[in-house]
Amino acid sequence: MTLTPATRALWLAPLLASAALPALARSDFIQLRPAHCEAVGSTAPLPAELEPYRPAVRACPLVRPARPSQPAQVRLLSVFTEEYYKDLPANAPWQNFPLPVLVDTAGRCVGRLPHLFPVDPPQELIVRAGQWRNGIPHELRLQVLSPAVSGNYTLPTLRWQTKAQAYQPVTSTAYNTPSTAPAKDKTPCP
Repeated sequence: MTLTPATRALWLAPLLASAALPALARSDFIQLRPAHCEAVGSTAPLPAELEPYRPAVRACPLVRPARPSQPAQVRLLSVFTEEYYKDLPANAPWQNFPLPVLVDTAGRCVGRLPHLFPVDPPQELIVRAGQWRNGIPHELRLQVLSPAVSGNYTLPTLRWQTKAQAYQPVTSTAYNTPSTAPAKDKTPCP
């Protein structure tokens, strides 16, 4: 069946008039910027594995720019490797840093990223948060920028699971993840 432009317009008119289209047309994803992360205070509670790195740990609030007055419901706690090494000798050994942790307002672990943020030299992790509901990003998209021959790759998306009150990776065969991607951390959230 061939549709004329006029017939196509008749079929599309209800869809174009629906309220769902603006949500599909615009992207509410924000990119987490390391510059917006802040040092954790000396008394702020941290998961035990982050404690030895406290001076280099940064808290990154996941908030929508359109609602900056709304407090963050989820924060990313991460060891900033460049901050950790800035005052150490050039030949300082590389540490086996704990992976970044996502925490809620009560400090409860609600997820973990599978890669250091913002950098795991020479790679950089890009975190995009979106699909916001009640101040919580329900989807975290992760991309690793890598100068290696294999190039950039995408890590599994983390989705908010309301029943579990936690982020879970979305399993898919569509991800371009090289075999050199960091191994999945088996450490349970505190």
